[in-house]
Amino acid sequence: MRKIERQSLAPIQLYYGQETFLMEEKIAALCKQMSLHPENFGVVTMDLTETPIQELILEAETLSLFSEQRLIIGKNAEFLSAGKSSVQHDADSLLRYIDHPVDSTVVILTLPTDKLDRRKKVVKKLLKNAQVIKCAPLTGKELMKWLKQRIQQEQMIIADHVLKQFILRVGNDLRQLDQECKKLAMYIGKKGEVTLEALNQLIPRTLEQDVFKLIHQLCMRNQDQALQIWVDLLYQKEEPLRILALIIRQLRLMLYTKLLSAKGKTEKEMAKILNVHPYPVKLALRQGAVFSKEELNDYLAKAIQIDQQIKSGKGDKEVLVEQLLLSW
Repeated sequence: MRKIERQSLAPIQLYYGQETFLMEEKIAALCKQMSLHPENFGVVTMDLTETPIQELILEAETLSLFSEQRLIIGKNAEFLSAGKSSVQHDADSLLRYIDHPVDSTVVILTLPTDKLDRRKKVVKKLLKNAQVIKCAPLTGKELMKWLKQRIQQEQMIIADHVLKQFILRVGNDLRQLDQECKKLAMYIGKKGEVTLEALNQLIPRTLEQDVFKLIHQLCMRNQDQALQIWVDLLYQKEEPLRILALIIRQLRLMLYTKLLSAKGKTEKEMAKILNVHPYPVKLALRQGAVFSKEELNDYLAKAIQIDQQIKSGKGDKEVLVEQLLLSW
């Protein structure tokens, strides 16, 4: 993105992918680069689930009396993906515009999915002639680098082990990570250090973390402490079925990392194969080390069986999950 910003503005741009926060940041950076404000006459935004593409093209071809440069944004360009749109889009109008764009105007199309229909003529032409950027969720080192830069922008410092805990606690939702960074900046102040104590005070514990601690206690053969965490979760009105789903997810991760480790895969390779951050892989390997492959397989099978029993109404969900915990 830095390389793109140093180049001249591409007249037609397409951002697609699940990470909409990156799209919004790029559009905001473009507005700044073009000396435009999102609320002035130089920026026009249309929702393409309500407005046909031909109207956006007509707007792009109309010269403005109020701004030398213009930014025309077409959100939710679903006609570029598979499936039918509720709006009648004339894709030919976009094809013609790609051949003859207006020099003073930048047209941006956004699509909040990674499923472009590459069979469509208009998609092929965009991929060939437009500036196309995939905004996928960040993971691994990319996510850590992004978060560290965001913390540095807020003029704070953070150690790598605290950074990992930050990600483990919040997840890889960039919008939420950005909000938590701003909250920490208000609390810590400029040139302050983000510590584990600050994380504990300002970022609430998640259900995922509590379930992780529950499984950790089971791995350590501390059944009483695991059951106390379970009781605390019930007291906080957490849904037993959701807790069970997270237990199943962690058991799967423990089993898969054990199997991949047996094949000689590194933690980095496992993270890429399983599409998760390397830190949960490290923790899953550590937790799974106390069990054999057969034990993990049995626990996972029991958990899935109980999940099916609950969903088919064959028992009390709290009792069934508790029975699973007692069977470890």
